[in-house]
Amino acid sequence: MPYDTIPFPLKRMTLALLLTIGLAACGGGSSSPEAQSKVALQDGLSASTTTATNTQLPGISQLPTSPTVTPPDAVGASDTQVGSDSPTPVAPSASLPVLAMPSTVSDNSVVDLQCGRTYQGTLDLKGKTNVTVRTTGACGNATLTPGQSLSGWTQVQGNIYSAPVSFEVAQVIIDGAPVSAAHWPNRTQTWAKASSSNTSGLTYAMPNADLTGATLVFKPYEWAVEARKITGYSGSTMAVASTGNINFDGYQLGGQVDFYVEGKLWMLDEPGEWAVSNGRLYVWAPDGQSPEGRIWAAPDKDAIDASNSRNVTIQNVSIFGAANGINGLDASKLSASAVRIENSSGNGILNSGGTGLTVDSAIIRNSKHDAIAVKWGGGGELISNSVIDASGTVSMPTNAHAAINLTGGSGAVVQNNRVTNSGYIGIRVFRNARVSGNTVDGACNVLTDCGGIFTSAPDKLALNTTIENNVIRNVAVNQRLAWGIYLGDFANGTTVAGNHVNANANGMEILNGYDNVIKDNTFTQSTQAHVQIVEAGTAAVVKNNAFSGNRFVTSGKQENYRISSDLGTSAVPRFGSYSANVYTSSSSIFANFNGEALNFTQWKTRTGQDSNSTLN
Repeated sequence: MPYDTIPFPLKRMTLALLLTIGLAACGGGSSSPEAQSKVALQDGLSASTTTATNTQLPGISQLPTSPTVTPPDAVGASDTQVGSDSPTPVAPSASLPVLAMPSTVSDNSVVDLQCGRTYQGTLDLKGKTNVTVRTTGACGNATLTPGQSLSGWTQVQGNIYSAPVSFEVAQVIIDGAPVSAAHWPNRTQTWAKASSSNTSGLTYAMPNADLTGATLVFKPYEWAVEARKITGYSGSTMAVASTGNINFDGYQLGGQVDFYVEGKLWMLDEPGEWAVSNGRLYVWAPDGQSPEGRIWAAPDKDAIDASNSRNVTIQNVSIFGAANGINGLDASKLSASAVRIENSSGNGILNSGGTGLTVDSAIIRNSKHDAIAVKWGGGGELISNSVIDASGTVSMPTNAHAAINLTGGSGAVVQNNRVTNSGYIGIRVFRNARVSGNTVDGACNVLTDCGGIFTSAPDKLALNTTIENNVIRNVAVNQRLAWGIYLGDFANGTTVAGNHVNANANGMEILNGYDNVIKDNTFTQSTQAHVQIVEAGTAAVVKNNAFSGNRFVTSGKQENYRISSDLGTSAVPRFGSYSANVYTSSSSIFANFNGEALNFTQWKTRTGQDSNSTLN
């Protein structure tokens, strides 16, 4: 695929960044404790119970039960709630009959949807031109969904309930929130460590041999998660094949990788899990109660398929429980305004290969991978005035690129958005871009080597990108390789101005970057360092980075600067210029100079800079 040709910018090139002075490293790696035993709830067991009695499954020991929890009051998608900015997604209303999705949409047409009504299926706009889809009436957004509520739940064993299902389930939602596919190991452990692996399989002595058809999820790097379909298991080795899922990047299996497996009934042994077997969906709800009346299940289908379309506009529409809320692969001038997209098992809006995407005043929550994804192609995007929450953090760890992911296009504008609780990067842009007036609150929550706002220039051409007047905070405060603002591989020609960078693992990083302007920013409460500059490799590339008019507040053992070069200490003074900065510090270290702790006087002497800056 085209995106495979784009060099991934976040890979560590050397260990130069690991220089520390008295700081504890809290990286993103995870060690795997001893595998936990799982209950043997097997595929093929009878589920013919027709009453809500606690029936013991044949040959299976009694499952543990969760504490009794009073379920929250049911929240219906009332007229006022459908289009609101409530923090908890609400399932489509069941008060009125579900309507069939409009069919045979013509070019140059308007599709009017009834307010407050739910439409089921996929709206087919493939290849269409000049189509507008909108809600009419004042009783709340129309809702589009390929999913449905399920009824007829019976108690199978302990807290596990089951009901018949007639389609292949891709996600399950209870009380508006997605729950995890059954998995091994349990969530408290998350990862096991392979004995060995190669491109064709992974070896580990599993507690159950029923794995064919399950999914192997593994972590080839700290910044990536991959998946394979398990095609067989013999002699402690899983044979695997591609999933065909474009949300993964195709990194190969190899070595003693961390992994988990998901998707088999025997793995269902704790609250908040589901599995399918023999035409029945099995669920252990988070509160241990019956799912009746509060569960939504969906297949791997999009709500709107606008791939290869041109000038399609979606207005005042809600989307719930789809694979991609809007699939706009290769679409040009796709527009989404005042939409609400929640609980996507893929992405909120997918526009890879397209151009000219516009998203305004949207709410996009609980996207399994990215909220807005333009992984290849792209250009001329305008993303504004939107709320993006919980991208890449749904259920078990999985791959994500950025909540707003504009990987390789030119001319993007990302402004006045609120991006919160992202699994990986918050906002990612490329060339001739402007990122302005956004709040990024919480990023790098699942993967590491990561930034709240990120750009890079792997082709080494000038970016001409501006990152200005943003608030970036709470980015992975306990990680080592995380930054509020990350100028990745060879970033050059960027301006970083007027940002408030607060309470992050590190304030910002420049990796092999040059000719960047960093001015009038405020850096406070970084766990390790406010600014890191790294020259990794054998080439002298870092130069002409100008820091002026910035305000730094440090305490404890925080560092204002941590700068290092694989070429040695003599290379570090050429990294940049420093002037008219204001430092307020009670830290014992002003700067980390290629591993050497410097006070302010020593810093000025060694760099020949900051003579007109002040230290309070």
